[in-house]
Amino acid sequence: MKPVPTMISRRGALATALALPVGLAALSARAAPGVDEPPLPQAPRPLALPTLQQHTLDNGLTLVVAPRERLPVVSLTLLVRAGPEADPVGQPGVAAMTAALWPKGATRGGRRVGAAELARQAEALGGALDARSSWGASTLTMTVTTQRVGEALALMADVLRRPLLAADELERARGQALDGLRVTLGNPGEVATLALRRSFWGDVPHGRVAPPAAVQRLQRQHLLAFQAQWVRPDRVALVLAGDITPEQGRALAQRLLGDWRAPADAAPTLALAAPASLANPLVLIDMPGSGQSGVAVAAPFVASGAADRRIGLVANAVLGGGYSARLNQEVRIKRGLSYGAFSSAEAFAAGGMVSAQTQTNHPSAAQVLQLLRGEITRMADAPPAADELAARQATLIGSFGRRLETTAGLSALVVGQLVNDRPLADLAAHVPQIAAVTPAQVQAFARQHWAASALRAVVVGDLAAAGDSLAALAPQALRLTMAQLDLERTGLR
Repeated sequence: MKPVPTMISRRGALATALALPVGLAALSARAAPGVDEPPLPQAPRPLALPTLQQHTLDNGLTLVVAPRERLPVVSLTLLVRAGPEADPVGQPGVAAMTAALWPKGATRGGRRVGAAELARQAEALGGALDARSSWGASTLTMTVTTQRVGEALALMADVLRRPLLAADELERARGQALDGLRVTLGNPGEVATLALRRSFWGDVPHGRVAPPAAVQRLQRQHLLAFQAQWVRPDRVALVLAGDITPEQGRALAQRLLGDWRAPADAAPTLALAAPASLANPLVLIDMPGSGQSGVAVAAPFVASGAADRRIGLVANAVLGGGYSARLNQEVRIKRGLSYGAFSSAEAFAAGGMVSAQTQTNHPSAAQVLQLLRGEITRMADAPPAADELAARQATLIGSFGRRLETTAGLSALVVGQLVNDRPLADLAAHVPQIAAVTPAQVQAFARQHWAASALRAVVVGDLAAAGDSLAALAPQALRLTMAQLDLERTGLR
């Protein structure tokens, strides 16, 4: 092989020699004003929340239109006001499985249409059917161009009102769910999340978890019963967000959903309950051979209609609502004990929960548990400084603003108001109320709700590798093996 010509080598060397002084010069040179400097921060732009129009059809179906004319796009959501909290006792997973099967087959024009054809029909409209079930809401959504809205709603109405809920699709979905659960139950962080919900909420509707045994028990008649009980016009809302007027939305809803008759009996309701936490403040679950330990701590949050809910949202943001929030500062940035530590808050009619979570090496599990607990309770004595609070408020306001930028995000905000029985006009108060929260209010919230005695914690990992430090934190801790863990039982075993 011939050697590379020296001319090329010399050119490469020359280029390197020339690049070094240029780079050094660039580091020392002053940035050219207006060219090399980053732009200065601008004044916050006012958030444009459209005028929301709400109407109830004669059959009890709620219609909300959120007009936005910037783009010829509309997001459609059919909301059933029932989620996993509506699962019958002893049958967790029914709501989620019912929603999962909605787009897997429906009767259209008197003809049975399977999953593949439904998907093709949705794609022909330029969208995709998305079905899911979460607390308080089972939803069917699509986003299409303006001229396709009528066809999209006709498709969605058939899927919601006349699903096949076929036995073969149930078996296919069951297999997929079980595969997913096998992955979930092999992840210590995911197991900690599930066990923490049971530990904090206890045997009330919002504490229900659907493990593999529950998924195995699901039968088609359970799904049909859920469909018959909850999918009725007086439990359904239609949200149209985007390039559509209230008049057009009302005409469309009346044409495609106005003939849907509600049953003669009154619409079902749920008697939701406040958390009924386990007596054990700490649950240790042994997962030998796991790569890390999952650590999760729960603290009380307020109900969805509480006057101090937005103060609580800011308090949670200060605690664990971002990279520079307190949990991540203490666990990752200062000590390098995890790739990230964060918290989230959920609020329902009868109460709520803040969940702080992370994963760490087994020998560090006890230290990380103490840090999570400590940061939650420390808020009562160490309120956020002004700049710390302002950063977290900006995060919340920015997140809200980004959701308003898309029709799907706007629709989701409206759905949240409907699910939690909050007035639509309350959305306009979100930003000013978040911005008005003070350090003293955050401190008062923590003092009222985040007492050490109210916390519940779960650690999942290789307990032998973690050593004796975990047991020393709480001698009365409930210790379980993965084989003993029963997520359907009140006491977890």
